[in-house]
Amino acid sequence: MVQNLNGIKHMRQWLAVGFVTVWLGFQPLQTWAQSDAVKVGVVNVAVLLEQSPQAKSASAGLEQEFSAQQQELINLNSQMEQKQSELNRDRLAMTESQQNLREREVAILGREIQRKRNDVQELLNIRRNEELAKLQNVVNDAIRAVGQREGFDLILYEGIAFTSSRIDLTEQVLQYMTELHEQPGSNFNR
Repeated sequence: MVQNLNGIKHMRQWLAVGFVTVWLGFQPLQTWAQSDAVKVGVVNVAVLLEQSPQAKSASAGLEQEFSAQQQELINLNSQMEQKQSELNRDRLAMTESQQNLREREVAILGREIQRKRNDVQELLNIRRNEELAKLQNVVNDAIRAVGQREGFDLILYEGIAFTSSRIDLTEQVLQYMTELHEQPGSNFNR
């Protein structure tokens, strides 16, 4: 029992020495933090990827790029609906072989539409990912530029559960991106 008390006394001494050592070790950090405050900001990248003029421009460009394919799909779908309507209307006047032939035509057209729709969707996804990668580079450059201009030491943008409006830089970065987008010849301009 006496040995246990000595062990506890010895452990308390080591803890006290450890505490003092750690406290003395942090003294320079506390002094540094008091004299040179770290400036931290937060940016909501989802807002920038959705509301920036570069994002809107990329979206409009993709829409224009794929408008012909979308129109072709609309026309093919109209053709299929018309053939289906004609089949339903004339079904009683047709022989069974004529009905089968028309049903096959409608089914073939339906498969063609689905195949084209899948192809267009795949191409659209590839192009959207390419544009998103470009836009992410623009956003990162804008965040870096605003951070350097405003003297920030750290800017965070992922995994933030709460942000005070005092350190939220989203609007500043969005404004910066808007200004860059409006400059002729800017490499941020689409």
